[in-house]
Amino acid sequence: MLKDFKDRASKQEPERSRWGFRVYYVLYLVAGMAVLAYLLMDFPSGHWRDIFLFIALIVVADSVQISLPRGGASIYASSPIDLAGIVLFGPAVMAVVETVSTILTEGLLQRRPLFKVVFNVPLLVMTVGVSGLVFRSFGNMTALDSPLFLVPLFAAGFTYYLFNTWSVSFVIALSDHRNPLHVWKQNYMWNFFHILAFLPVGAIIALLYAKSGVWTIALFIIPLFLARHSFQLYIDMREAHINTVAALTSAIDASDPFTHGHSFRVSRYALIIASVMEMSARDLEMLEYAALLHDIGKIAIQNDVLLKVGPLTDEEWQSLRSHPNIGADIVSQLKFLDEAAHIIRCHHERPDGSGYPRGLKGKEVPLGARILNVVDAFDAMTSDRPYRKALPIDRVIEELRTYKGTQFDTRVTDILLEMYENEDFPLIVETDATTEIYNSLVEHCQV
Repeated sequence: MLKDFKDRASKQEPERSRWGFRVYYVLYLVAGMAVLAYLLMDFPSGHWRDIFLFIALIVVADSVQISLPRGGASIYASSPIDLAGIVLFGPAVMAVVETVSTILTEGLLQRRPLFKVVFNVPLLVMTVGVSGLVFRSFGNMTALDSPLFLVPLFAAGFTYYLFNTWSVSFVIALSDHRNPLHVWKQNYMWNFFHILAFLPVGAIIALLYAKSGVWTIALFIIPLFLARHSFQLYIDMREAHINTVAALTSAIDASDPFTHGHSFRVSRYALIIASVMEMSARDLEMLEYAALLHDIGKIAIQNDVLLKVGPLTDEEWQSLRSHPNIGADIVSQLKFLDEAAHIIRCHHERPDGSGYPRGLKGKEVPLGARILNVVDAFDAMTSDRPYRKALPIDRVIEELRTYKGTQFDTRVTDILLEMYENEDFPLIVETDATTEIYNSLVEHCQV
């Protein structure tokens, strides 16, 4: 189940975007109440025991939560329970179940902000309501005494997935002033395969409950707690990865005081460009790791080379140009960063083939490396270095235009220039890199 969103609307966003978000939010609340009222008109009697049991089951399931990468939404384990309830009791009962369980889980147990809880209640009411109406529209095919009930179950499951993900995508798009299709593709399209696993589980819950009775619920409580434990172990592993990257990035900054915060700024710039180019969530994550660690190879370069004020000798240039390979070799030792290592190795390649270390050209260079090449140069030119002061921003923009297509990828550069002209590409002047890196990775890189 997907629900929840991050409130990213700010005073800097266009007034039209804020009003769009507010209108959508209010209309969604009204629509949710209307759907709930409609469903309650046909509320079946004699299901109070089932309601309490399924509320308890969903509260347990919803204690298992994973934040989606960069989307501002969360995925919960209660989707198959919702689908089983729709099969067994219909949409009206499950609308009541979701209303109560959402208030209990998010309002009382997790203590989420009120505006999020108020949005999630109608979201889930309409999700189970619309899905249940689709299931019920199949008539006699919904009977559990025939395997044909799987057909309406699958139709209801796909409706559940599409309605839920698109509802959240629109609210995130409005709060972030983004394209909803981009939000959906980046954050939720990958989740399509999870619904294929949830559907058989929902069918099994419904069949066991209908054929063998209430006690079968106990069969699912233990697996849910085991799933919670497994998810917690996974999150702990992810946090260990984050701590590793934060520590390595701090080491990079410590080796060259003139580039303090450089890796963090490059990662922010890279993600801005990559988001516009609609890179997948997985690619965004690898690009962020690569950007944070792109200069780690410099720890093998002597400081008298890194901090030299005058021109470098040929030997010193050769030493400095070895850092992409050294950095990639270091990062590749971490198996989960194999893709990031490839980006790091290629981030000084150029479209015309004059880059290093391999002399790749054009699309032979990975997209992440092409983005990194542009934003790395942008930050280098807008920051103080041992051999010069930061260049004026007008001069930086002119340099990008001049060397577009030779030193810098044309498409990436055009996006940066257009965003800068539209004041959508913020110039990051200073940052406490270590703290910001850690906080950013915690926020964006959980899966």
